[in-house]
Amino acid sequence: MAETRKGFAGAERRGRGTYESHTWTPRFGTPRGGGKPARYGAFVPDPVGDYLPELSAATSALSERAGAAVRGLNASSEELRSLEGLAGQLLRSEALASSAIEELRISHRKLARTEAGAGGSDHRAREVLGNVRAMERAVEIGGGAGDFTVDDILSIHRELAVVYPLDQIAGKLREQQGWIGGWSPPGAAFVPAPPEYVPELVDDLCEFINRDDISPVAQAAIAHAQFETIHPFGDGNGRVGRCLIHTLLRRRGVAPRYVPPVSLVLATAKDAYISGLEDFRLGEVDRWVAQFAEAVEDSAQVARNLSQRVTVLKAEWVARAEPMRSDSTARAILDHLPSFPIITAATAAELTGRSRVAAINGLDHLDKAGILTRHRNQKKGDRWEAKELFAILIDFETSIRGGTTQSA
Repeated sequence: MAETRKGFAGAERRGRGTYESHTWTPRFGTPRGGGKPARYGAFVPDPVGDYLPELSAATSALSERAGAAVRGLNASSEELRSLEGLAGQLLRSEALASSAIEELRISHRKLARTEAGAGGSDHRAREVLGNVRAMERAVEIGGGAGDFTVDDILSIHRELAVVYPLDQIAGKLREQQGWIGGWSPPGAAFVPAPPEYVPELVDDLCEFINRDDISPVAQAAIAHAQFETIHPFGDGNGRVGRCLIHTLLRRRGVAPRYVPPVSLVLATAKDAYISGLEDFRLGEVDRWVAQFAEAVEDSAQVARNLSQRVTVLKAEWVARAEPMRSDSTARAILDHLPSFPIITAATAAELTGRSRVAAINGLDHLDKAGILTRHRNQKKGDRWEAKELFAILIDFETSIRGGTTQSA
């Protein structure tokens, strides 16, 4: 499958694939479009459908340990209750981190405001929200019973591609030569396989994802790196590729209810992450799998740490909001705040099943207790913000970037 064309001139075997030599003819009207034709190498990766990686004992053990850490997180009823409440927010953290790797950066607050309908039509925020929806779709697919298919990959891309110009290629495999970095393939950092190879390579990747005879963490590492090497879309490949990590860990039963923020950990060392993908292409599969497994293990620990911090904060909120009945609207709203740090009366009423008046009274009660801050807006409606939760999230991500995963 996906073999280089027989007799193709200029093919050079390297690592886990072959570089094909091609000529790039500049087009007028494009950046630096008036140059001379130049040669470049496009990398055609080896198939992985029946690939059995030769991993060292240390890497195999690390992969199993990482998988056990995620399973343990999903088996801990106390932590899982907190994490499921935080799931929406951590998915936003994942989307923010995954987007930041692609140089698309916005704040937690801006993203939450846009999701709550108070952020206007911010293009970047809507694009990151598309990434959130793509990750939700990836998790949903991972929980399904059927085989993983090319259509599943396309559906994840469609959820992601919601703003211009990405929406013009939503759910469509590329039909042109792509590249990463630079103005054209001859000056690019990496040039993936020509478009005619893409359908077969993606089919082969799905075959690999459907296997169950390899360590799930090692499988997720290889599937992710192979997807990034294929680069099957005109744009959005990195974000879709990181969504596939969620699909595979859920699919293999490692994370039946909660997938920890792997992208968040990978994003803290972007250069090392990109180098790891290069290691995979060069045949250093053991090194890449070990690096990926460490990120998975770390992600389970940072999720546990955040769960502990938010659990403490919620207990402080309950004490601060007294007197408050256990069945009160205020208490019901408080339980939803980790997933909705910016909330409107309409959202609070929908989440709690109470009337709008009861929701406003509950929000005001939490405002008076210093848990929420009310922002008035006559045109768009008032919103309430849990500033302390944003502070924890910012500190949480800062601590990861600083290289610490210790409990607070």
